[in-house]
Amino acid sequence: MNKLLIIILFLSSITLFAQEIDIKTVKTDGKYKLPNLISSLDYEDEVDLRTDASKYCPVGDKVFIEHVRVNLSSGELKDLDRIFSSKGKELKESKYNKKVMAQLTAMQKEEGELWLGTAHGLFRFDTKTKRLSRHESYGLNGPLSTQISTLALDSKENLWIGTSLGLSTLSKYGEWSSVRGTEGLPVEEITALAIDKNDNIWIGTTQGAILYKPYEEGRQWYYRVGKRYLIDDEILDIEISDNGMSVYFKTKSGICKIEAFERTLAQKAEIIESRIDKWHRREGLVAACMLNDAENPTSHTIGDNDNDGLWTSYHVVAMSLAYAATGDKKYLESAKKSMHAMIMLQNVSGIPGLVARSVVSIDKRDEMSKQWREAPDGKHLWKSDTSSDEIDGHFFAFYAYWEHIAKNDPEEAKLIKKQISTLMNYIVDNNYQLIDWDGERTRWGFWNPELLNDQPEHYTENGLNSAQILSFLKVAYYITGNKKFKKHYDLLITKHGYLANILLEKKVFPDLNNHSDNQLAFVALYPLFQLEYDSVARNALQRTARRHYRVLDRDGSAFFYFAAATIDPDFVNINAAVENLRQIPTDRRLWKMTNSNREDIVWNPYKSRFGRRQLIHVLPADERNFEKWNRNPYYPDEGKGGKVEDDGASWLLAYWMGRYHGVISSPKK
Repeated sequence: MNKLLIIILFLSSITLFAQEIDIKTVKTDGKYKLPNLISSLDYEDEVDLRTDASKYCPVGDKVFIEHVRVNLSSGELKDLDRIFSSKGKELKESKYNKKVMAQLTAMQKEEGELWLGTAHGLFRFDTKTKRLSRHESYGLNGPLSTQISTLALDSKENLWIGTSLGLSTLSKYGEWSSVRGTEGLPVEEITALAIDKNDNIWIGTTQGAILYKPYEEGRQWYYRVGKRYLIDDEILDIEISDNGMSVYFKTKSGICKIEAFERTLAQKAEIIESRIDKWHRREGLVAACMLNDAENPTSHTIGDNDNDGLWTSYHVVAMSLAYAATGDKKYLESAKKSMHAMIMLQNVSGIPGLVARSVVSIDKRDEMSKQWREAPDGKHLWKSDTSSDEIDGHFFAFYAYWEHIAKNDPEEAKLIKKQISTLMNYIVDNNYQLIDWDGERTRWGFWNPELLNDQPEHYTENGLNSAQILSFLKVAYYITGNKKFKKHYDLLITKHGYLANILLEKKVFPDLNNHSDNQLAFVALYPLFQLEYDSVARNALQRTARRHYRVLDRDGSAFFYFAAATIDPDFVNINAAVENLRQIPTDRRLWKMTNSNREDIVWNPYKSRFGRRQLIHVLPADERNFEKWNRNPYYPDEGKGGKVEDDGASWLLAYWMGRYHGVISSPKK
């Protein structure tokens, strides 16, 4: 009897651990034809767009600089106040004020001469002949304006002149040039200049600070504005430390400091993940929090969010990939905590297969709307009317957690199989719809042909929702081996044209560009890219990825780029995606970032789908507000007062996807 029990348990464990199917050999059953909607992979006009990223990947995790506003010590404040006061006093009491018959605004010594700036022009004093002369030409062969605010000399003996109209330069050869908004200067009204030992120029303006690297290749401009970087945007004076890593600004509201921190992407990932467990979990779910104080927080609160499941799925996938890439069990435990919170959302309604949008304690009953329902456990309220967005996130998490963690753990494997079977059956058995507690379909919970293919008002969901349901079914079949799910997958392709729908899943002009749908598309497509090996279907998915990427190839959004690269690596700019990760601030407080006043921007003649003005080009992520991948990166003004802190799982998702798939290198030991 004992031997029989052992045999039964052994066979059960084999069944549980076994991958019932070899996904690489699975083919689509049935005939279908794809319409001639998008170009082939070898289309000659697209061959020129190759990036050949596979030849230079992985991109090294080199040390980069991140600017952070840090608090000053009382000693630093005292010293800086003395330095700035001394500089102001020197100008105010200078003997040259009488000579130029005006108050000096700037003074710069050069060998054999002294340059003097005033509100009425630029003067040169020859220290040998004692001759004073005023520069007569302004504009083309001189400073941009007679209003000289500041002067600085670099190591190449070029004189830099700050004016009310921009930045001018007098080379040591006597040649004049200027830099304004059209050349990249974000703000033209300059108030201060300071040059470090590497000839990097810090520019103070009436609307923020600018770092300009005139002699470097690549990016030369870094705009620093708002409370993320400064206590006040009106700069009066600047001092740079000897090593160039600390920059001090005298502003209208006092003195502040920007510190240049050296870090790697791996170090950044550790900082963000450590912050999640400290500040960003509610009921195990990963979410943004509200700080009690933006500057020096000591406590926080976390409210419910309609996308609690989707945002938590980002973290599940990130930590699952992190565990797969490193083998470090701390990532496994973090992924498990987030996955089990999502399972709680899957079960809390008490209706098998009906996922909750969010959950709160029953103590909040009097504060909540009618959309909230009491859970059978008597301890929680759950939010109804769950959308397709949420289900997208749940299957995204199912795939990554299964692939990298659960399939090697008997208990977790059994749990995930049960959960995904329940949810997938609920959707399939209700004609590819999510039916709510009242027997009615949720507003956005539909993937059925009658709506996606036959109803014009759902034209915009046609491709995206087709990708979602195929992804759900493919993941469910892969995990459970249930042929029912494959049958429905094949049926939607062969009879209802869902693979054809996916070809044009990304809507473009004259349709409105929906940035949230970019996110939802790649959440759905990523598992398909990993699991679809039928040659015809995979070719279609690769073409889909290439087309969608081409629409986004100016965005630099790392998650979208890395997901696309898993199926079409040589047509994705991996370097741009890695740079995007470096630029996104480690500090996840959502500070207000204002860029609409800049002189170097170009407005898009078309407004966003919400009627807001947007730019033609995406600004670097360290100059704008980045929250999640669903945000429109072309908005110049975004963010809040710093009291809301994003959880950072969006960044971790992209980073660990890059690490796991080998496009970002591991840190050097």
